Amino acid sequence: MRSKVLFLPGEEKSELLERLPLLLGRLIDGGFSNDAFCGMKVHVGENGNTTFVPADFARVGVRFLKEAGARPFLFETNTLYYGQRGNTVDHLNLAAKHGFSLEKVGAPFLIADGMRGESSARIPVKGKHIREAQIASLVPNIPCIVGLSHFKGHMLSGFGATIKNFSMGCAARGGKLQIHSLSKPWIDVERCTRCGECQKRCPADAIETKGGDFVIVRAKCTGCAGCIGVCTARAVRIQWNEASESASQKMAEYALAALSGKEAFYVNFLVNITKECDCYGEKMKPIHEDVGILASRDPVAVDQACLDMVEEEIGSAHKEVDPEIQLAHGERIGLGKRDYELEEL
Repeated sequence: MRSKVLFLPGEEKSELLERLPLLLGRLIDGGFSNDAFCGMKVHVGENGNTTFVPADFARVGVRFLKEAGARPFLFETNTLYYGQRGNTVDHLNLAAKHGFSLEKVGAPFLIADGMRGESSARIPVKGKHIREAQIASLVPNIPCIVGLSHFKGHMLSGFGATIKNFSMGCAARGGKLQIHSLSKPWIDVERCTRCGECQKRCPADAIETKGGDFVIVRAKCTGCAGCIGVCTARAVRIQWNEASESASQKMAEYALAALSGKEAFYVNFLVNITKECDCYGEKMKPIHEDVGILASRDPVAVDQACLDMVEEEIGSAHKEVDPEIQLAHGERIGLGKRDYELEEL
């Protein structure tokens, strides 16, 4: 049986905002009982980015969820890389700057993985690459999730949307490292200030001193990436060397772990479609005109439907990357189906 994907066409933001409750009503098809907590997974955009999904859509979604009987909140995780979203304080400030505040959206915004991305839950998953996923500690406790995902290009996986939002976007810092890198972190002695904070915080006692320099012992390192979060000198470095194929497959496996046992609804925004992801802290030009909003209860189907609509532009944006890998692997491991039925509203 094919998965149902709902399609709300439109290029004007005002029209899409007005009609979003119709789409959500068809998608969720019923209310929530017992004031159920419902987490809305968002991406607030990096500082300087202007093409992330605007907070206005989260505001409309929050209002809909409240009227349906839910107790909604927004959530996100800290980044692996050093930036404005690398710790909870800066992340919350940026979220408010971009409109994701209680006052403007009507629901609180939570960081799901601790002050620096160190708070994780180990979730078993039967994957090709992943046996135990490091998921943000709040995520397993969320009974219902609504994902607001921006469909755009991505240099590692060809595109990013729902699968990316619930893999990289729900992984704790150690999980993000597991997806992105084949190796353990290392310390740049030229940048290191020898403060020793990384050594104090390492749960595996994997950081030692040699000749006055701090070094990470690979045999002891568990890949939790906690040292990255505590290093204010940005001396703990990452090799962004994971091959596109395996990284794309890891994304599907992490999404499977994050969504395990949950009631979940997925909404993809085919607007402001850029070559690169919203983690880029710069203004980017769209590579395709706005298409509208797609939604489904199947994360693979909704991503597949979006890709089918803009496949030529996404393929041209990253010719060296196969965007189908994450979809094919997602179907293979039971995350969802690629075969879908599109219903236009």
